[in-house]
Amino acid sequence: MTVQELTENEKYKFWYFKIKECKESGLSVKDFCDKNNIKPSTYYNYQQKIRNILCDQINENSYKNEVSFVSVEKQPHNNEKIIIIKGSIKIELDSDTPYQSIEPLLKSLL
Repeated sequence: MTVQELTENEKYKFWYFKIKECKESGLSVKDFCDKNNIKPSTYYNYQQKIRNILCDQINENSYKNEVSFVSVEKQPHNNEKIIIIKGSIKIELDSDTPYQSIEPLLKSLL
């Protein structure tokens, strides 16, 4: 059976393996084509077609991924402190201390 008698899918499969064989041979494309009686233009034509097919498959698969969100509970920061220093006075408060409790302290330090 010749390459001309292959179906389109079989041709792409044939050329995929020929291109792979060329890459693995270590030969230049020109030398590989000469050795295998292939026109370089035909080689490059199928290389481009196969690249396009593979890129299209990648693009199709990447759009199928759906994004989902998970709810995350807010974790309290137990170890954060508010530190107020005025001269030799140092006051440490929990970060969740209400402002109404801090305001009189600040006014008394001024």
